[in-house]
Amino acid sequence: MKRGIKLIAIMCILAAGLCASGCSSGQSDKNSIKADAGFSSPQYKWEKNTGEKLTVWGMYPDLERNYILKAFDRYRELTGDELDIVQFPKEELKQYQADAAAGKIEDYDILLSYGGTNIESFKPEDNFYDFTDAIWVDDLTDTSINQTIYNGRIIGLPHWEASISGTLYNKEIFRTYNLEIPKTQKEFMDVCQTLLDNGIVPMYLPGRAISMLLYQFPLDCVVEDSSILDELNNNSLGYASLPQMQKIITWYKTMADNGFFGNTWQTDDWNGMSDAMDSGKYAMMLCWDTWLYSDFNGDASKFGLMPAFMGIPEEGTFEGPNLGLFIVNKNSPKLDTALNFITFLADPYNYNAAFEDLYTAPVFKNQVASISTPQYLEAEHLIETLYHDSSAWLRIRGFSQMDASCILEYMQPDSTLTAKGCLQKMDELRCVRLAE
Repeated sequence: MKRGIKLIAIMCILAAGLCASGCSSGQSDKNSIKADAGFSSPQYKWEKNTGEKLTVWGMYPDLERNYILKAFDRYRELTGDELDIVQFPKEELKQYQADAAAGKIEDYDILLSYGGTNIESFKPEDNFYDFTDAIWVDDLTDTSINQTIYNGRIIGLPHWEASISGTLYNKEIFRTYNLEIPKTQKEFMDVCQTLLDNGIVPMYLPGRAISMLLYQFPLDCVVEDSSILDELNNNSLGYASLPQMQKIITWYKTMADNGFFGNTWQTDDWNGMSDAMDSGKYAMMLCWDTWLYSDFNGDASKFGLMPAFMGIPEEGTFEGPNLGLFIVNKNSPKLDTALNFITFLADPYNYNAAFEDLYTAPVFKNQVASISTPQYLEAEHLIETLYHDSSAWLRIRGFSQMDASCILEYMQPDSTLTAKGCLQKMDELRCVRLAE
């Protein structure tokens, strides 16, 4: 997928000599792989019948995604080896780690997790295998390789669907009222007013699903400034000191006060998203393109994807994906088998079988069996220009989507909370999290 994005982290890795030199004794020299050649046989060397069962940890229900299950079944079938799948709620993660350290339960060989600051509690420097020189690294797209980097090292294999986030919009409604995709924040607000004047709720906001406020979309653009990111992470700067953050939360309140979220946004939730967007009563929703094919029960072809206009940046933004990584415990007594498992998953012969006919942007350069969404293809020229990596969620220490509860409080019609007070509360929540 074309990006046109220069990532400092990637350039640093490339400058350091990122090459395919293998990550375990079971790997061969890198094969010459061509995406248009098809993959009727393995492209890498991986062992069969090791006789060892690997323990795979992940948060529920991540390990139940269809393409993950297909990959696991294929591993069992083609290698003859077994996997012990252990899923747990996110809030139980620390207890599982403590129990494993105390020898009360079996520790993981493989961990499925998002990268960035999400895995700090696992002490990556001490516990994660370094895949920087792995045979499959050159097969990763720029977007996916950016998700794998922790302190300058590649700490896991991205094996996930890749979505593009922005604003889903009902093309039929836009045509009916002669509306064009806005190019500025003001034009977006004008579109919302026109829709409301014609009895259409401009945007569905599932306010009860706090994480779906998605305030990280515009925040991504703020923390692309490395000095701001560094100061947030060392606590010398807070959200309350950032004028961009005030614009972001003011956008939510303005949208609510103007009726652009309708009258039920406080009780609307995730489960109502599909029905709402299929009803024709709502014109837009902040979301990702693949949702139309994974969760939406209506006609996906009625919808397009345009930028998210959330106060900043002026021209709107698209956010790249957050990718799950398969990470290896370098202290595992089954290390060779765990590395063999990763090589198996990274083989185009296997991942194309797992991702076949899945609506997703490619994570691997040779990912030819999946399908780009029509919404992505229609908006590709805009995405090329307005794309931003998912940085806030991945790189801000202590970041939580649930801190949007402060924004919801600020949005209430009878709220006495000021914009500054809202941001201060968000800062306090993040600091508490960092201190844990």
